[in-house]
Order: sequence, then structure tokens, then C-alpha cells
Amino acid sequence: MPILQNHRHEAFAQARARGARLDDAYEDAGFAPGRGHACRLAHTPEVAERIAELRADQARLADAGAQAVIISLLRIAKASEDLGTPAGVKEARLTLLEARRMTGELASWRARERVMEHYYEEELTQLYQQEADEEEIEDGRSANA
Repeated sequence: MPILQNHRHEAFAQARARGARLDDAYEDAGFAPGRGHACRLAHTPEVAERIAELRADQARLADAGAQAVIISLLRIAKASEDLGTPAGVKEARLTLLEARRMTGELASWRARERVMEHYYEEELTQLYQQEADEEEIEDGRSANA
């Protein structure tokens, strides 16, 4: 999805993707504080989709960065082990433990991201259904008028 045409909507989406609270993101985007307006904007289909896209992009970048660190740790462990000294072996063991810990954290993080993506997909589906229901009600009213 391309950048949103409304620059304040885009700023709001980016702030939400970074983890800002609804009202804070709304005000940071240049809107006046309002009663429920931030929630309404967050549930606008194009804004909600943009937030989901930005969060997915952040997840991919973080994933790539974590994998690069793990690969570097494995290289350090190999180089330390190749020294053949007790200190080198100890450093290799500690480095491998750190790489293992990071791999576990990365797996947990990926699992949380999948849960969040599923949650937002469900939320968007409910929003679309509500809009369709509202349109049906409005169509029924105009037919009866």
C-alpha cells in the first residue's frame, strides 16, 4: 500500500506503528484532541491497513537485523574455538549460549507478531462487516422513505 495521501493520516499511522497510544499519535499527527476521534481514525480501513503494513515492515527489518547478529555471533564463536586455548573455548561457549538465547527470543517474537497480525486481520474484517451492515441499514431506510 502506498503512503496515505493525507499527510496527517500517514503521520498518525506511522506513530501507531511505532507503538504510540491512540490519543498521543492523533495529537502528534497535528489533530486537536477529541472525543474518540483517534479511535475512529485508527479504524478507517485505509489507515488500519497502512498501520498493519508498517508494522509488518518493522517486523521484517527487526527479523533481518536479529538474524545478522546471530550469524555474527556464530562467526565469533568459530573464531574463538579455532584459537585452541582454554580462554578461546570459554569465549566460544559463551558466544554460542548468547546466540542460542537470541534465537529463542527471535522465535518468541515471531510468534507474537503472528498473533498480532491475526488480531488486526480479525479487527479489519469486523470493521468491514460493520460498514456493510450500516450500508444495508441505510439502503433499507432510503427504500422505505
